[in-house]
Amino acid sequence: MKERLTRNLWIKLLSLFCAFFVWLAVVNIANPIVTATQEIEVEIVNDSILERANLAYEVVGKKTATISYKIRTKDAYRLRDTDFRAYVDLSEMYDVTGAIPIRVEVLKNKDLLESAPVVKAPEVLKIQTEDILTKSFALEARPAGTPGEGCQPGTISIIPSQVSVRGPVSLMGQISSVGIEFDVEGATADVSGMATPVYYDANGNVLKDLGESVRTLSGDVSYSMQILKVREIPLDFVVSGEVAAGYRYTGAEASLRTISVAGLKSDLASLNTITIQDPALNIQGATQDKVCQIDLADHLDPKLSIAGLENTVVEITLRVERLRERSFTAEAKDITLAGQEDSLSYSLGDSKAEIRVRGLKEDLDSLS
Repeated sequence: MKERLTRNLWIKLLSLFCAFFVWLAVVNIANPIVTATQEIEVEIVNDSILERANLAYEVVGKKTATISYKIRTKDAYRLRDTDFRAYVDLSEMYDVTGAIPIRVEVLKNKDLLESAPVVKAPEVLKIQTEDILTKSFALEARPAGTPGEGCQPGTISIIPSQVSVRGPVSLMGQISSVGIEFDVEGATADVSGMATPVYYDANGNVLKDLGESVRTLSGDVSYSMQILKVREIPLDFVVSGEVAAGYRYTGAEASLRTISVAGLKSDLASLNTITIQDPALNIQGATQDKVCQIDLADHLDPKLSIAGLENTVVEITLRVERLRERSFTAEAKDITLAGQEDSLSYSLGDSKAEIRVRGLKEDLDSLS
């Protein structure tokens, strides 16, 4: 069997070679008509019809169509998918099924065709519609980064302060808030610019997959943010009133003696101390320590703010101590005479003198 197949092999190859050239000659001479196909992206026109009806749409299934046409064999390679246009007109949509017939046009090389192109599959494009909702949102500012050393974020201004968002009901339901994001990393001067609104879900995560069907009607947003300077300022507590007889006010002790204050450079320039003058800082008739709490924010210029403190309430202790007495005995040897005259002589008797001293305990303990 093998010998039969291999016998006169060169004659068989030559026959095959000749047969190919005969076929090629026939094709070139006859140039027969063949059926060719192209896969075309389907264009949607007159979508404004649905928009005026307050409806959004989505294509169900394929967004392409296969078209077929007849053409001469030698011309088949000359046609491309860009030579055709496939489209659907939303004004022709059948409301019950959402089906729209696909139309096809020839854009170029029409003279090469032996027949008009027809849509092979699918013959219709299916559209699913949904109501459109317009909703207003107050804009949130979300600066990213940390300002430069000795600075902190200040007042943020956004124009407009709220925006209207329009989109399909199902997608609008995912939006919990709308805001803008901008960078303040290392900033030492006021920051401003334009930003595109961003949509967030209920957890504050950015919604990235809403597509072009959801849009903000007002466009981009203008923003500006003050960058405030921060200085460490000492506190000065002003205490009023007089303690009871036999007692002495010894000073104020506070949980904070200085605070970091943020504000414009011009507002901080002349600020050396923050004076705390409050009715609570009164020791009239006091016989013991008095503890009071004061909100520092109530005593700060409205143009300034306290930086780095979650709680601006400071606890102040007004110290009041009872005066004590101590007796000392002075003898002649303890007395030093001053202002003596040379013409006179002086002598001291043997009597003793008792001296009573009143003061704070620690002061009395230091006397000998």
